[in-house]
Amino acid sequence: MSNPRRTQVRAENPSGACGKLDHMTIDELKARAVGDDFDGTCPACGKFHLTRAEIEKIESEKITESASYQEMKKEAEAEQ
Repeated sequence: MSNPRRTQVRAENPSGACGKLDHMTIDELKARAVGDDFDGTCPACGKFHLTRAEIEKIESEKITESASYQEMKKEAEAEQ
């Protein structure tokens, strides 16, 4: 006979829309993933982060100083 107790399993979905997720390194994403196939992109920005120092640098920047913001601003001003 099988054991009538149910085994509880807890899993996280870093790419899910529920809750606030910060920037994560590939190692942090892999630790939370179930199975070997996982999306290694950061859930906060869609980039690949290899180290925590890289993330801290990104978080210390002002949005208006980022390359992606400057490019978006340039495109928006060109369309006017």
